[in-house]
Amino acid sequence: MAVSALPISPDMAPQEKAIRRCKRKRSEVPITPPATIDDPESARMLERAVYILSTEATALSYVTRLYQTDPTARSGLLNAVECIAKVTEAGGKLLVCGVGKSGYIAQKIVATMKSLGIATSWLHAGEAVHGDLGDIRAVRFILDVVVVVVYLQMADFVWAQNDAVLFITFSGKTPELMNVSSHVPFNIPIIALTSHMEASGCLLLADRPDAILLPAPIHESEESTFGVSAPTTSTTVAMAVGDMLALTTADRIHQDEAGAVFRKNHPGGAIGMMNR
Repeated sequence: MAVSALPISPDMAPQEKAIRRCKRKRSEVPITPPATIDDPESARMLERAVYILSTEATALSYVTRLYQTDPTARSGLLNAVECIAKVTEAGGKLLVCGVGKSGYIAQKIVATMKSLGIATSWLHAGEAVHGDLGDIRAVRFILDVVVVVVYLQMADFVWAQNDAVLFITFSGKTPELMNVSSHVPFNIPIIALTSHMEASGCLLLADRPDAILLPAPIHESEESTFGVSAPTTSTTVAMAVGDMLALTTADRIHQDEAGAVFRKNHPGGAIGMMNR
């Protein structure tokens, strides 16, 4: 029986009547024919989609060329890798902080670095100023003095390395991150993954002359490219630069053992099954 022919009798339960009326209405709605690539609207959407992919690929090529040729970008990467490696090797950790879309990039970087055996933690910008700043460990010295008969024997200094903080901010002036940065001790190394090519142009680093700049610019603004300023190309580039930083740092720390470290830390899922 066709749905539209379903009878509704007076003695029928109210709930059943409502169900049948709903089915009748749904049956009267015309079915949209499937789109085809020959349809003008479908062709327009496909052209737009391919343009988006092409633009993001161009952005990745642009930042690749930057790290191939630009002294600021190249020295920034080397300094960032060395900073994180030294912090890790001395028992410290890297804290990664961002908000909005950059916050999700930050969390992905944390997950990648952890899987590669790099001590890393996510620092929530809002929670940081409500107590989580306590997760940042500053340098300390421990001096053991042992009295032996009539002279002092001084043991070796025990050094606990500073942690370091990596901020992810395309604008370089995100208010929440500016607030966190102002409370980070000056002896804590700061790295900024941002669109700026010079530290002097990054407001986040205004009072941090020794901070490390990790440029992640895009070749043209998202507003001019897509007509909307939603983070898209910029987050693609930030993700790629984050992957570059994580893998390069893992290579610096573990050298030929990076693959083995990853396999040990990732026994689950399809990746883990492949490695068994």
